[in-house]
Amino acid sequence: MRVLFFTHHYLDDNSGGSFASRAYINAFSEIADTCMLMYPDRGIPISDFIHKKCILKGIKDEHNKVQKVIDIYRGHIHRYAEVMVPQINEFKPDVMVFDNSRTSAGMLEKVKMLGVKTVIIHHNYEMEYYRGTKPFIAWRLPFMHYMEKAERTAVQCGDLNLTLTDEDTNLLQMHYDSSHLCKIARLGTFESMPEQSTRSDEVEIPPKISKNNLCFAITGTLGSYQTEVSLIPFLEEYYPELLKSLPDSKLIIAGRNPSSNVINACAKYPSVKLMANPKDMQVVIANADVYICPTCVGGGLKLRVMDGLKAGLPVLTHAVSARGYDEFRKANCLFVYHDKNSFGVGLQELLQAMKEGDLDISSIKNTYKSIFSFEAGVHRLRKILTENKLF
Repeated sequence: MRVLFFTHHYLDDNSGGSFASRAYINAFSEIADTCMLMYPDRGIPISDFIHKKCILKGIKDEHNKVQKVIDIYRGHIHRYAEVMVPQINEFKPDVMVFDNSRTSAGMLEKVKMLGVKTVIIHHNYEMEYYRGTKPFIAWRLPFMHYMEKAERTAVQCGDLNLTLTDEDTNLLQMHYDSSHLCKIARLGTFESMPEQSTRSDEVEIPPKISKNNLCFAITGTLGSYQTEVSLIPFLEEYYPELLKSLPDSKLIIAGRNPSSNVINACAKYPSVKLMANPKDMQVVIANADVYICPTCVGGGLKLRVMDGLKAGLPVLTHAVSARGYDEFRKANCLFVYHDKNSFGVGLQELLQAMKEGDLDISSIKNTYKSIFSFEAGVHRLRKILTENKLF
């Protein structure tokens, strides 16, 4: 199987979308006989992130800001369409993978006319996702119009549509008339590379024990709009409730480039330690007892929750960020809230589980590996492609 994979994400970035894209690129590279990647090239090497089997084809964007705005109003929501058909004719793929319906805009019908099977990966339901981003009306209105058109075409014309969560699948079916949709399957997300090594002499880690001076951790890109509208209300409304139950606890907030609003919100609490741009985020998380994800806007699967589970920590999360983590809710290591009352209930349930010794770090890590390891993701992808006669 020859696969041509097309993404609009900057793959050298540290965002959730880039992380997920690298995982899908590497999984297709693992499965395919030959895989070529077309990606936006901004002069930063990406070979360290990408499977060694994958052929890299970087595309330079020569448009200036004015041209980009004009393009959006003309319905060109990505700027690489002109190189797509020539590359298909040259590479002759069996399967064309569009990483996000945006990349398929204006291209899907052309690719299908060439006799190439198409796969579209939906990182979320786009209309919901962009409601959780910083609004800029002059750009946003035309973009959303053409984005919705591209998403509708993708789910109605693509040979296979892959989603991250069941909620995404349900939203696509609800808004685009399920009777007219093509095949949709939930792939989920997973690590972008195989685990390098496993220590056979790894020390067994005891269960988390409830105590009065628990350390909580929140991580993310601290300068983003989505973080501000979630984290600051959490500190103002929810964190005081946590301190009422655990006055001796502390909260670590770590991430890239905190905004002045986030810095000021953290400064109000002596128990909050703000860590800007830590060198190793997993080390920061591993030193905590509980991971919190307060993100309450946007759609899709919130990859930050994976960071807590990977470290074997129990997670307390807003319901919007709980999507795609059903197995961990069933395992009683992920606790969900949606308002102040349910936050108190979720916190007490978490503390009770810790008190009773039900939260074993090794067990959480093993569950994580069974779902989110690269190997687990490749297995799911191979099964889906085989079932749909694409592999």
